Amino acid sequence: MVKRLTSRRQKGGGCPDLTIRAHHLLCMRGFQGYGYSEEFTENLARIIHEIKGNPSASLMIVDFPDDICRACPFMDGLRCLRDEERIRSMDRRVLELLKLESGCMVTFHDIEDTLLALITSGKIMEICGECSWMDVCLIHR
Repeated sequence: MVKRLTSRRQKGGGCPDLTIRAHHLLCMRGFQGYGYSEEFTENLARIIHEIKGNPSASLMIVDFPDDICRACPFMDGLRCLRDEERIRSMDRRVLELLKLESGCMVTFHDIEDTLLALITSGKIMEICGECSWMDVCLIHR
């Protein structure tokens, strides 16, 4: 069972340190240095390093392109050219399992145990089952 997270809904006042797609919370746990391009891989590695270095940084968790997507070669403005609806479905499922809403603010420190519980819950395959990175993902090893 995944515990309920306390989160702050983003309101006009505060700005997040980073905006992260919900399913990218899982990708960051399984990342081994592979990516769609060198720029994408470097950006993802930098973001992971930034979050691990400051687990109290504010993260806005969303179901649309984020700071990681910004360096993806498949982005066309604010839209993913690969399969945006399938990816948004993954985001929505992660949000549902974490009992969060798109646009909520959390810290990595607040969410880390809940993510681990989600990963070990056995529900991960219903989220990541069609992911093209499964064979190199640390979560699935």
